[in-house]
Amino acid sequence: MMLNRLSKPLLYGTLLSAVPAALADPTPLPSSPATAFPSFPDRPFPPSAAMGRRDEHQPIQRTIRFTIGNEEKEGYAEIPVAGRQRMVIEHVSALVQGPSGQKYFASLRTTLQRNETAWHYLVLSQQYAGAGIDVYAASQPIRAYADPDELPIRFSVSRGLDDGGTVSVDATISGYLVDR
Repeated sequence: MMLNRLSKPLLYGTLLSAVPAALADPTPLPSSPATAFPSFPDRPFPPSAAMGRRDEHQPIQRTIRFTIGNEEKEGYAEIPVAGRQRMVIEHVSALVQGPSGQKYFASLRTTLQRNETAWHYLVLSQQYAGAGIDVYAASQPIRAYADPDELPIRFSVSRGLDDGGTVSVDATISGYLVDR
């Protein structure tokens, strides 16, 4: 608050006599424009070259479903990538339903150039609790790459110490394919 009161007189020049001549800026302040809002052309903004390139790629999305059985700690499903292409993953969503009180951990494994395996972790948030069932969901933008070399994409869900009951998992991975 005090800074604002002191800075206005300096900007408008009322206290310039208190500032040494070497530090004072003699340049006048620009006048305010006649219109308060900038005007924009009637036609839409042209898309950039990068946006155009993305549309040329083949979009892809895969939905997987699996269950984690009673007394099992983890379940997963795999998605193969086509032979000479790379999948660019842009979004992952998941829905996990299981017995009340259990906690879950979800991840996506991708492999790039046969030797770079990465795990991408999802943030699961509780959506519902009742009637003996807890429901968790994730909907997450992501940038990950998957090559068709040796290991397919793997979506997995693990649960904590309590492994009683069956857990169902639905997940969707979407993005596009590019030639390698």
